[in-house]
Amino acid sequence: MDIITSFSENLAELIDDCKLTVEQFAKTVDIAYSEVYRYLRKEYLPILSNVIKIADRYHCSVDYLLGFIPYPENTDFIITPPFNIRFKQLLEEFNITRYRLNKATDISLNRLDDWYNGKFTPSLEKALILKKYFKCSLDYLLGREN
Repeated sequence: MDIITSFSENLAELIDDCKLTVEQFAKTVDIAYSEVYRYLRKEYLPILSNVIKIADRYHCSVDYLLGFIPYPENTDFIITPPFNIRFKQLLEEFNITRYRLNKATDISLNRLDDWYNGKFTPSLEKALILKKYFKCSLDYLLGREN
């Protein structure tokens, strides 16, 4: 199953489990309801910040929402910290420089510097590249789990 289908199905299940309408759900996570409908119709992938909003608000896994893992039972996720803080921790933990990360992933140095300095957060596509490089879950990458 692809990420768009998994996300759509898991989002629909979450909305149903919460016994909310799409409009009510959208309001609780501060995403336009038309956007949520597009996700449910599998029109496109959400931006990473919207997946994080949903996961933080409903205390669930980003990896689960995107279909990488089954629903994690009895797991507490912390609210997602600013990405620049987490990115610095990852670089230190894996003992890698931004330059080496650039060479290994082809993510531009400018983009890595933007993340490091807190100017931007990664797109979902770039986060998936980092997930693969660091061999970790998205929740771990984002600092939502230990």
